[in-house]
Amino acid sequence: MRKHFKYFLILLIVISCKKEQKVQAIKKNSTISESKTPIKNPREQVQHLFTANGGSVLYLKNGDIKGQAKFDTDGDFITELMKTETYGKYRDYDDYLIDVKNKDTTFFFNDYGKIDEGWSILKGISIENPMQVVSYQSPKNLKPSEMETISETSLIVFAPEIKTFADENSEEADAYFTAMDDWNFYSLELDESFEKLGVKTHYMKKRFLKLDLPKNVIDTKSKINGHNALALLYKKGKMPIIVSLIFSDNDLDEIKNYLK
Repeated sequence: MRKHFKYFLILLIVISCKKEQKVQAIKKNSTISESKTPIKNPREQVQHLFTANGGSVLYLKNGDIKGQAKFDTDGDFITELMKTETYGKYRDYDDYLIDVKNKDTTFFFNDYGKIDEGWSILKGISIENPMQVVSYQSPKNLKPSEMETISETSLIVFAPEIKTFADENSEEADAYFTAMDDWNFYSLELDESFEKLGVKTHYMKKRFLKLDLPKNVIDTKSKINGHNALALLYKKGKMPIIVSLIFSDNDLDEIKNYLK
């Protein structure tokens, strides 16, 4: 039974996150972002920053790419990196970017929503945890009745889609009911495990989640970090992180460090 649930999760990923077809998924109406007002603080001009042993690359909000091999990242290195020559342009998307000249696609996350190693800043946000939420849909003009507001540290479990079947003995219905049985099992296990860490669980009933964030509403039925997330961990005052519904799949040390 547990095996069916893992297949269910894998199916969600395969359907929605085929990154092997990433170049074909380019949106035709995308544009290079441009800053209309001059910004004095160099940090405020940074959309993305990638750092590695081989060097550092700055992706600016005006669409410029700057970088240098084996660049010293001590001190105020962003200001120094801003002085390097602009060598390219990029187009920005929810979960990846594309180099305008060579058409190379660079992804921000893996199939489970984890931020790929090397990203220090994404979407203007400093990265403090590899499971940190930085990409999500935030609809506007919602009524308060359409949202659930959480203001305290919580494990947030999203409600699964409720389906009905004309034939409840069909193969599709059987797979769905098995997956829901497993969801109940794993969500309860997750609840109990986080309770031991002093964290209460909130089970979502509505689609839209309101937190104290720059874009403070998350559409829980849309992708989060390019992934169909089933649960988040929210520490008051921090960006939330994605957690697996299967507790043993999570990095416990990473979670404890986040909760500090």
